[in-house]
Amino acid sequence: MAAVAGCTNRGSESEESAAASADSASTEVTVKEVFSGTQTLNGTPLRYPEGNPELRLYRVEIPVGGRVPLHTHPAPMLVHVQGVDSGDLLNTRVQPDGSEVSSVFKSGESFIEGSSEPHFVENKSDKPTVVWVMVASVEGLPTTEWIK
Repeated sequence: MAAVAGCTNRGSESEESAAASADSASTEVTVKEVFSGTQTLNGTPLRYPEGNPELRLYRVEIPVGGRVPLHTHPAPMLVHVQGVDSGDLLNTRVQPDGSEVSSVFKSGESFIEGSSEPHFVENKSDKPTVVWVMVASVEGLPTTEWIK
């Protein structure tokens, strides 16, 4: 804007310059790391299954009072509680000695669920909980193994 010859109205030049800056700022791509980790909630280092790699992404909605029963995953998964319009997620892990360890993950929080670590999740909040689950697996391997 300042390079335009014959422009003498400084006030509108500043306004136009500010508008141009706002326009360029709104089209800039931003990248923000949301979560990174090398261990599961239990502190176990990540292990990936052998085979032809496959990534999977799921959107899971748990209604108020809903529960996903006791289960494990044969491959690690990154879980993210949706940042808007989502309730909290209660994750309860069953330890080798039979004791339980629970964690509450709030809207916008993430964690890594490990392979072969029994757990269940619940929505004890007052609105549906939406989680995004990315699974680092291999072709043909199930995502979830239910424990009866």
